[in-house]
Amino acid sequence: MDIAKHPIFKPNGFQIPTKPTETFANFILQNVENDFHGCSAYGGGGLGKTSAQQFLTDHCAHWLVDEDEQPIGVASRLIMPSGLRRSDSAFYTALTNSLKISNTDRLSAKRGKERLVNFVKTRCGQAKQTLMVMFIDCAQRITRAEFDYLADVDEQLTDVQLRLFLVFVRQSDATGVEVSDDWSDYPSHMVRRWFMATHAFQPLKGVAEIMHALSRYDSAACWPDPDMPYTRYFARHAFDNGWRLEHQAQLLLDGINALRACANMGSTDTWPMQTFTQAVRYLLANIAGRDAQFEEFTPQQVREALEATGYLRLEYVRANLVLPREAA
Repeated sequence: MDIAKHPIFKPNGFQIPTKPTETFANFILQNVENDFHGCSAYGGGGLGKTSAQQFLTDHCAHWLVDEDEQPIGVASRLIMPSGLRRSDSAFYTALTNSLKISNTDRLSAKRGKERLVNFVKTRCGQAKQTLMVMFIDCAQRITRAEFDYLADVDEQLTDVQLRLFLVFVRQSDATGVEVSDDWSDYPSHMVRRWFMATHAFQPLKGVAEIMHALSRYDSAACWPDPDMPYTRYFARHAFDNGWRLEHQAQLLLDGINALRACANMGSTDTWPMQTFTQAVRYLLANIAGRDAQFEEFTPQQVREALEATGYLRLEYVRANLVLPREAA
């Protein structure tokens, strides 16, 4: 097998369901059941918001279901482009291009809205559903006027007995913001339509959630076939002898706090997804994968992985602290 082709090395090459992702999905479902037209979520950088949206979009048949586990809708995702859009036609062009239903430089407002509405109609029609959950990443880039454009689309779809549920996912600063306060001066029709509930996206928290995420590498994430979980691929000898990555969750968390102590940072029981996935990849590919007799990770190897993948660098940024020379 060509190790270079393994999904763990590819950007967005694999996705794992985590407890924060499950919590996010349940929050969305609750708001769908409450008959809202959307909701908002926020979180600092590196927490896994984007990967959670990708997972929920690609696996909507597993979570966007009713009490009988029957599908109730479809899902899509777009990234709100940066830059100043001076007209409704520029807005619709940006959305349709992000959804890959257009690649033109400029659409008329009428044509752009038609393409967006037809996209929802087509996806719902193909699945024989009446609901689309649409994630809008980097939603902090949406202007006040553009919310009105989205309201126009929402009303047009409502008129044809379809439902568009928008999930506005916004980047906050490292310390978190009270996003609900951001909507206090918005028109009531916007608040009641989309902003009746807000979700704070969280990192992995506690040994149990870290263990759950690690267990995905032991079972759910497989390549090139279902008999080859990622941990078995890189550590076959240890895996076949009963070792599992999830069993070392406490060791990894202890390694984080040992590194933080050396940097004069307080202890934590949380782990952002960005450095979590990078550290796991390093441990599997650079340590276990290079030792045919690998048995289990050591504290020294955990520290090596955390330092090599920039754990402290992200933590200093998240905490708005001056980055020391050794972590730069």
